Amino acid sequence: MRPLTAALCLALLAPLAAPGAAEAASGWAHDPARDRVGRIYHYLRTNSDGSEPDHVRVFRRTATDLAVNKAIRPCLNAAYVTAALDLEAGEARTVTGGRLTREGTQDAFAFLKLDPATARMTATINLPGQTLEGAVDAGPGPRVLYDFDLADLTVLAPHLSDPRQGFSFGVILLWPPAIPDFLQNRGRLDAAFEREEPHGGRPALRFRVTGAPFGDKAGTLWLDAAEGHVLEADFPLPNHDNYDDFKLVLERVEDTGEPGWTALLASHWAGCPAPAP
Repeated sequence: MRPLTAALCLALLAPLAAPGAAEAASGWAHDPARDRVGRIYHYLRTNSDGSEPDHVRVFRRTATDLAVNKAIRPCLNAAYVTAALDLEAGEARTVTGGRLTREGTQDAFAFLKLDPATARMTATINLPGQTLEGAVDAGPGPRVLYDFDLADLTVLAPHLSDPRQGFSFGVILLWPPAIPDFLQNRGRLDAAFEREEPHGGRPALRFRVTGAPFGDKAGTLWLDAAEGHVLEADFPLPNHDNYDDFKLVLERVEDTGEPGWTALLASHWAGCPAPAP
């Protein structure tokens, strides 16, 4: 991976909007009782063949604050992204991406914003000696920043009023190889309900996902039938340029709140060699 691409991939991991908002086929209505505040979702992202494993941890810090940590393995550079959710609109207006510091804080250098009045999405990425700026017409909502590994869908799909009716969302992709046009609107995806079936020991809703971003191919999505979060996604479109496609599998959840999140971030650097002077 090129150095510039690697740097961008650490930052460009954040939601701009959630599928399942009011414009989705099933309708979207926020229900505070379905917010799993304090929960940490542990996912593994890979190619469909299991290669290029990357751990994605999604923390619902508060009802409106989302945090995500992405790490290949301990002691390596890791991403730390935060977003503020607008629960009435079902999307995040601003997102801040960066690296996880050894103190467990965020070294921010990526700033994304969606203007709901104009549907204009902007991105500013501050890199050493270079600032990248991009803007795109995001089209009608709801929209998803595909680079975020469906973290927004995980916390907001539980508010679909009837997911069996299906839902759709726009796909915005941050694609470093296309600099300067790295911020792209890829079109819309439609998730059509197929059936309820067991998945990983839990009742799940299975969807067939199609649309312009996937071309003539189709993906599969499983949502938890009781709680609504993502259990697995198997999509033909990669969300980083070192991948061939996209597979995301939920490994476990923890309702450990802020102490659990703090411990998780601290564990990434525990026992690691000191950085070079």
